[in-house]
Amino acid sequence: MDLSEVRVNIDRVDNEIKKLFEERMHLSDCVARCKAETEDAIYKPDREVEIIERLTTGVDPSIKMEYKALIKRIMEVSRKYQYGRTLELRNCLDVSYVDSMPEIKKYVIEKRDEDILKHIDKKNVDTVEGMDNLLKCVLEDEETAGLGIMEDIGYSVSDEMHKIICDNPLYINECRIIPSIENGIEHKKKLIKFTRNLVVRPEDNRLKIMFVCENRSGSLASVLSMIADYGINLAEIHSKADEKEIWNYVFIAELKCSFVKKETKALIFQLMNETDVFKIMGSYYIPDEG
Repeated sequence: MDLSEVRVNIDRVDNEIKKLFEERMHLSDCVARCKAETEDAIYKPDREVEIIERLTTGVDPSIKMEYKALIKRIMEVSRKYQYGRTLELRNCLDVSYVDSMPEIKKYVIEKRDEDILKHIDKKNVDTVEGMDNLLKCVLEDEETAGLGIMEDIGYSVSDEMHKIICDNPLYINECRIIPSIENGIEHKKKLIKFTRNLVVRPEDNRLKIMFVCENRSGSLASVLSMIADYGINLAEIHSKADEKEIWNYVFIAELKCSFVKKETKALIFQLMNETDVFKIMGSYYIPDEG
């Protein structure tokens, strides 16, 4: 068989796969309808392991790994479709937010960050000693917002700032890129405003999230693939050691998307159900460069 004949046969097989895929997705829709009525879980990892073991039994060992990867990918795509359909059928995304910024009467920054005062209106801004005091001020008063540096772009991120947002009912409402010159070198930093309210506005184009994957091979790759499947661009991601479980990591990601879009809501719904820990850290607008 020459190459042209091989290509003809590949086209034939691809067309057969297409028909079978359409049939499988129709069946996935049936599953989504049934589970929407019973509120049954979409992701059942133990069942998926059993199915993979059954389907790969007897497969040629030289292609067994590739076939297993294909089956897992088909299952991932099927689940993605089911999450979106479930939200359409049941509107069950449990995320509370407001669509406009509540009135803020006071802003609080940590004393060591006083340098950022030249970039903001100093009116109604208090300085405090230590992150604990800053945290206390924001948690105890809904009309108080915290200010701080989240990241020195290209150099470092503030694990301490990320930690207080992740570990408390706080959310980033605004993120500004500000210039900074240190030792004659110009930097850009991310100045954030955070409050007790998750605020989602139509113009927001960034969503900050935190998640902890299952401690197994391929779990992070699955999450990254999931984000890409929804057509959402990953603006940045970094990790830090999980203080609660040895050899595990907490991932912080900034997504280029708006929460109000149905694709984003479906992604968030899936992440909430397929990661060990998940939190929306904030929604805000950043002008795209260029």
